[in-house]
Amino acid sequence: MPKIHTCRDIPEDLVESLKKDRIAMVDCEFTGLDVGKKGTDRLCLIQICDKESKEIYLVQPDKNFETPNLVKVLNDPNIQIVIHFARKDKSAMENFLKPKCSISNLFDTKVASRIVRKYASDHGGHGLAALVNEFAGVRLDKKVASSDWAKDVSEYSQKEKEYAAGDVQHLFLIRTKLQAMLKREKKYDIFMKCMEFIDARIELDNLGIDKIFDH
Repeated sequence: MPKIHTCRDIPEDLVESLKKDRIAMVDCEFTGLDVGKKGTDRLCLIQICDKESKEIYLVQPDKNFETPNLVKVLNDPNIQIVIHFARKDKSAMENFLKPKCSISNLFDTKVASRIVRKYASDHGGHGLAALVNEFAGVRLDKKVASSDWAKDVSEYSQKEKEYAAGDVQHLFLIRTKLQAMLKREKKYDIFMKCMEFIDARIELDNLGIDKIFDH
């Protein structure tokens, strides 16, 4: 298990390391999934690590949601932000974090999986647990997924910390495998177009509009 740090913002040395690697693995926990501009839920925790994933940072922002070092990383167009199901995580971080956060270089492992892993079941086969199991040979323990993440990070149990860390620990490997599959199957271009569309999809969520392409 990697070393787990809890903090209100990431340290400067991690910012520099991520700038050098040009990639960061990120995940979020909320009070619920209604985290849009008019939502009733809020962002509670941001997990982040580099590609080595030997040290994982669990960032619980202060009451003002001020995380300047973390935002430096998220705002850097040269750093690819790898997230599983970015539609909610991106929306929450851009809504809550200060100073203003705008993520432009994105790799969503769930979208990539849905495009290229056509052999997987639509019922859970594209979830993070399924990807970790296939590519890393590890079974994620999801028993504490529904924990109260809004409590102070000092109150998290070791199992809760390990669960949160596990959500980013294998993301670099998963991204590497999925990217290779997308390129092999000549689907990388359509995947990148989907990444460009995520902002529009989030705006539609905020407007309460769904199923726009249905008959």
